[in-house]
Amino acid sequence: MCDRCAGIRFGTDGWRGIIADDCTVETVRCVGRAYAAFLREQRPEPHPRVVLGFDRRFASDLFAEALADELVRAGVDVFACRGPVPTPAVSFMITQLSADGGLVVTASHNPARYNGIKVKTAAGASAPPELYRALEERMARSEPVQPLPVRGEITEVGALEAYLERLQRAVSVEAVHKAGFTVIADPLYGAAAGLLPQLLNGDLTSCVEINSAHNPLFPGISQPEPVERNLGKLQRAVVDGRATLGLAFDGDGDRVGVVDERGRYVSTQYVFALLAYYLLELRGVRGPIVRSVNGTAMLDRLALRYGVAVVETPNGFPYLARAMQEHNAILAGEESGSFAVSLHLPERDGVLSGLLLLDLIRLRRRSLSQVLEELRGIVGDWAYRRLDLPMRPEWREEVRARLQGEPGPASLAGLAVVDESRIDGVKLYLENGAWVLVRLSGTEPLLRVYVETPVPGQVDRLLAGAREWLGL
Repeated sequence: MCDRCAGIRFGTDGWRGIIADDCTVETVRCVGRAYAAFLREQRPEPHPRVVLGFDRRFASDLFAEALADELVRAGVDVFACRGPVPTPAVSFMITQLSADGGLVVTASHNPARYNGIKVKTAAGASAPPELYRALEERMARSEPVQPLPVRGEITEVGALEAYLERLQRAVSVEAVHKAGFTVIADPLYGAAAGLLPQLLNGDLTSCVEINSAHNPLFPGISQPEPVERNLGKLQRAVVDGRATLGLAFDGDGDRVGVVDERGRYVSTQYVFALLAYYLLELRGVRGPIVRSVNGTAMLDRLALRYGVAVVETPNGFPYLARAMQEHNAILAGEESGSFAVSLHLPERDGVLSGLLLLDLIRLRRRSLSQVLEELRGIVGDWAYRRLDLPMRPEWREEVRARLQGEPGPASLAGLAVVDESRIDGVKLYLENGAWVLVRLSGTEPLLRVYVETPVPGQVDRLLAGAREWLGL
């Protein structure tokens, strides 16, 4: 085994590397061998079963073929998805086929030069950190591969068809068809392309798609991430088309970005609160809500109103998925635009999130901006911002040590710090309900600073105060 394979490190939701540098056919095969050995330890007989999918990135199909080859050599049966599919479709097929897990060749929202692999559990959820550590340890040991007398088999599966049928059962798509909506969808050239038109076009509702071509360079955007800086084209299309809503998805379709009927970007924190409001108020479901440490404080006010609990976890969907299952939660999410609902799976799903928002405005018989005003009447008017600071490798451990070892400030931008959490970075709770979080990204070389406050004018002052505290 080469040094590159022994040095592979998984982040909070998989492994990502630069194509032809870190991410090569050789290193992908190495991950496949380690995963196959892990599965055979868990289930020696009969053959372990794995669902394998890939997105639209450069060489994703080639890497998927290499993974399939390694898995069947190791005696693992592979259900291979036909063509590129969004990650949530793979997760759903795992549960449908009673598979032992799944692999998805994707680098999610990372820039075009990246590719990688996500691992899914038998529940269709993001793999926990201990599974990733087990794979890293196995690759680091550089054990020789023992040939097996019985190979696994490869079976092609139509994941998209089954996944779309499932979404139509989770949401009343037929009722949305009759609502007379005009929806603009922006898959950002990713694997969710074509899905919303298939689901929504019919009767009085129509869906128009932009940026749907298969182009792994992701032209015109920095990376396939549905954040405001990448959605200018969608915002213009919503206004020009007098659309009801604009919905964008990341490269593998598990995140959502939202634009209202006026062409205004809707913060992911408000999207999180809207989904909670929909489930609690309009669907009448009850149960805990799980948020990552960077999730919105608006959930606390909704939880108080409806008599449910809020559970907070470290950032990363593996932690959210585990908590969602442990607490029998109705909703789990994080600031990145990733949300999972109990109506489906303990797994984030951007397309399902968009359908739920359409059902919300259908049931309320109001525009999204009007429903947002309705929500603000309940939880207040909150402002949120995230600042991403590039982090050189030599700075990373120094910053990590400071965040783990140094006490937090007594005040920030003139507001007293009343409490703090260190489950992931340092989160400071301020006297007026605002909070500031500083943490290192688990997938990119970035230091992230998050601020949410019920006083919109405080955002810049709190960001500046956090940078001053950190000496940045």
